[in-house]
Amino acid sequence: MNNSISHLWVVLLLAGYTNHALSADTPSAPATSAVTQVAVPPAALSSLFARRQARRPAPDAVISLKNPSFNPDKLGKMSPWVEIEHGSGNSYTFVADAENALSIPSSARIRRHGSEPFGLLQQSISVHSSWHNKTVRLAGSLRGVDISGAGGALVLRADDGSGQILAWNFMQNVRVKGTQDWKQYTIELKIPSSAYSLIVGVMLEDGGTLWADNLTIELID
Repeated sequence: MNNSISHLWVVLLLAGYTNHALSADTPSAPATSAVTQVAVPPAALSSLFARRQARRPAPDAVISLKNPSFNPDKLGKMSPWVEIEHGSGNSYTFVADAENALSIPSSARIRRHGSEPFGLLQQSISVHSSWHNKTVRLAGSLRGVDISGAGGALVLRADDGSGQILAWNFMQNVRVKGTQDWKQYTIELKIPSSAYSLIVGVMLEDGGTLWADNLTIELID
């Protein structure tokens, strides 16, 4: 499959996942209820967005990741990292691997054992208004064994307040493929002026095993 088509396909799948999650949380109105539609001027929408931003707890001025070393809790989960799989799931395992870790205490390991096309380990960072139109850089060490297909990647994605994808970088041109030892990678993304959250993660698309460690994030302008 053409790489550009494959990467666009993954973006659309992730967008669908986000929209499905949002719609699942919103109860549908009864079929017999009357719905009044009101046109909202663009200026009112901008004002609403500004008020929503003002009500949010202000994050630290310095952007940072939580649990960048993938330290597991008592249940073995690498909180606040969230495990996401396409479709029916049950195709990828997400493990804090102390035995093959690059650094203490453990590295994240994603391994495919089923038929679904991708597994993603991610966390969300609330965007501070001062970050808009700046460039964010994500760095981390990756290692692969028997990776086939599209490969392993670092992930940066900017979403608006409704979960719609505004911009993304999935390391399209330098994916981890085959078998290779630990190597440092970096990706960058300009944060749009309407961004509400950043999705940061590590993704394995198709087969094999991917490890990740020592993730860092920073604003570079």
